[in-house]
Amino acid sequence: MPILLLIFLWIYNKIVGKTDTSGIEWKNRKANKIALKRLKTAQICINSNDFDSFFEEIEKSLWGYFADKFKVESADLSKETVSTFFKSTNIDNNIEIKFINLLDECEFARYAPESNKNAQMDTVLTKAKNIIIEVETALK
Repeated sequence: MPILLLIFLWIYNKIVGKTDTSGIEWKNRKANKIALKRLKTAQICINSNDFDSFFEEIEKSLWGYFADKFKVESADLSKETVSTFFKSTNIDNNIEIKFINLLDECEFARYAPESNKNAQMDTVLTKAKNIIIEVETALK
């Protein structure tokens, strides 16, 4: 009887494990959509001239996308981790550089004195959308 129970649990786990849409696999598949939702929030920040929130949303969308797509814990997020994972998945070096430069640009804009942020916000939003699309394309 115990052996049959173990076999049943093993089979059940295999079947349910493949169809389970919660957790890490779900985040991986939905990473793009989640990031694009955050970018829509950033668009709202542009419309309301909320500079700090805009750059924070862009940064969160990029880090969140990376963490979900590459199954990285929040505590382990760093630019070195980005480089490591991009290289391990054979993503073009130019895409890696663009991704890291955009993170740097957002960090700088968040903490720098306010100057010409209106013009910068539209270009940063476009860059963020493009870099996510480029990473998605490179992973396929």
